[in-house]
Amino acid sequence: MGRIGVVDDDVVDVSNLQRQVIHTDARVSLPKVDSAARAMRDLNPNIEVMPHQLRLTGDNAGPVFEDHDLILDGIDNFDTRYLVNRVAVATGKPLIAAAITQWEGQISLYDPANGAPCYQCIFPQAPARGLAPTCSEAGVMGALPGVVGSMMAVEAIKEITGAGASLRGRMLLYDALYGENRQVNLKRRADCPICGQDRAR
Repeated sequence: MGRIGVVDDDVVDVSNLQRQVIHTDARVSLPKVDSAARAMRDLNPNIEVMPHQLRLTGDNAGPVFEDHDLILDGIDNFDTRYLVNRVAVATGKPLIAAAITQWEGQISLYDPANGAPCYQCIFPQAPARGLAPTCSEAGVMGALPGVVGSMMAVEAIKEITGAGASLRGRMLLYDALYGENRQVNLKRRADCPICGQDRAR
């Protein structure tokens, strides 16, 4: 039996339904974690789903993550992304993080415990206000979250089972508008304040 934790402090809104395929119109106004748990249990009643209806903080992220082997980040703000990265590095857990906007998505597996960079190695600072608008601000093509979410699920299965070649140390960039994929290699930064070799000096 597998265990899946789901973290979100929001409720299902009708505006979510064109892109958040785990929810349905019948579950509008329910907490998103409960809606997601119901959908997963409908698919497989043998899994254990742990819903956490909360906003992650420095105090609660560690206890939430401790029961899990792998962290998946589909977060829509940089403050929480950096928090999740810090806790992942501190606990030695691999982190699969993806982001989307309009027609484009990106995904990588961050894992300094196994030689790969952490998220903050690649994104040292949050972009200036307005340079990386959220989906609610800039919009997103409705099918794109499902595509990139499926990529995250594939990476999670590979990481758990040891199959194939993961995106550890590589980033996959997906351009849905032109049907193109690109990959870039990623390296750790010695001066990274989260995982770098220089941080304790």
